[in-house]
Amino acid sequence: MPTESPTDAAAGSGRSPAMPLPRSGMRGWLTMGIYQPLFLLAFLIYSPVLLWRLMFAGGASRGSILERMGYVPRLAGKRPLVWIHGVSVGEVKAASGFVAQLQKLRPDLDLVISTTTPNGRLVAHQEYPDLPVVTYPLDLANFPGRALSRLRPQCVLLMELEIWPNFLQAARNRDIPVAVINGRISERTFKGYRMARGLLPQLDLITKYCVQDRAYEQRLHDLGVDPARVFVTGNMKYDSVDMGQHEEAAAELRPWLSPNGERVLVTGSTHDDEESAVLDAVLAIRKNSNMVVRTVLVPRHPERSSSICEVVQQKGFVPVRWTEVRDHLRPLADNEVLVVDTIGQLQRFYAACDVAFVGGSLVPHGGQNMLEPAALGRAVIFGPHTANFRRDVELLLAADAVIQVPDRPQFGVQLQALLSDEQMCQGYGERARQVITQNQGATARTLDLVADLVDAR
Repeated sequence: MPTESPTDAAAGSGRSPAMPLPRSGMRGWLTMGIYQPLFLLAFLIYSPVLLWRLMFAGGASRGSILERMGYVPRLAGKRPLVWIHGVSVGEVKAASGFVAQLQKLRPDLDLVISTTTPNGRLVAHQEYPDLPVVTYPLDLANFPGRALSRLRPQCVLLMELEIWPNFLQAARNRDIPVAVINGRISERTFKGYRMARGLLPQLDLITKYCVQDRAYEQRLHDLGVDPARVFVTGNMKYDSVDMGQHEEAAAELRPWLSPNGERVLVTGSTHDDEESAVLDAVLAIRKNSNMVVRTVLVPRHPERSSSICEVVQQKGFVPVRWTEVRDHLRPLADNEVLVVDTIGQLQRFYAACDVAFVGGSLVPHGGQNMLEPAALGRAVIFGPHTANFRRDVELLLAADAVIQVPDRPQFGVQLQALLSDEQMCQGYGERARQVITQNQGATARTLDLVADLVDAR
């Protein structure tokens, strides 16, 4: 997190000066000459699937497919409109604080939220019930241009680093500025971009990059992005995470999960094979200490619930689906494991747990968001694979606020230590909340930097 204002580079003022829209030049024509035929071929291959889905999909799914082709609702009215895009669940949720503050500061604006994945769309409707939510267009043919022409936004704000050449070219042709907010560029993406730097004019079509830390800033500099367009603002996730709004849910779920003081373990955003590792650890704890651990499995993809229930049975437990008990919270037996088979419940269960295991980390996936349970003051444990959250992990580990384990055997050892020591759990939770609080403020800095783009037209 920067210790200085990221806007210091903006001519010594708190707000950066307006910038002309970038142009891609000859290199852009060359790249698009290669890119367009390749995507045309991809579309021809994909079109039978698209046609089949249009013919047999339900109303909501059909509408989403049409939006992928650029047929978004015509939302442009008398008021200026700002388009905010988040690829999936994490980006959509991270934008919530930014959206709320923008609405408060600029009630004269209309906002539209877009996302790419079905789960992202579902969460967007939950997070922004009063805003229109659309599906981001495929980067084929005139699909992006059609969407831009129908929405006619003042500007487009892309969460993290969602860059598509056709979309950016279409925005440039319509004089619509595009900015990256809460930007990040992983080591893997950076290496790929560096190999193809000569064919990446889309990087030059971004008016501003508001990035999370100095490392991401340097990577963009190394890719040839004009330093005057790159600003370190911090991570908006620290502003958007829930720091207590789920207390009511905790008051309801905790007595149900732990009626007699049982310890509660919630595994969040788990991926294939991680549930097996968690259950093995719980079995070992039961054998070593006779401790009763209420285990809640919340997979990253709820559609995996059936296969997860099979794993639970194979380990000797009895699976209980959340959809079967949510309306009538009957008592759980000691050998029952709760499988949450719907989306949007993770924070509620985090609020009711003693220990949170954050998935995507015991398998080489890159990790999932560990800030959510940390902000709730819960003891957090995760595995070695956290490349997608490198900076968050560094901050939390430096403050001794979380536990990261190198492998599955150590996961079991450390998990038992946490569950056996309530005071230890509280200490980790308190330090984690302090890290969150100390790193807030990115939203305000980002709003200041994009203010001129919102008013640009």
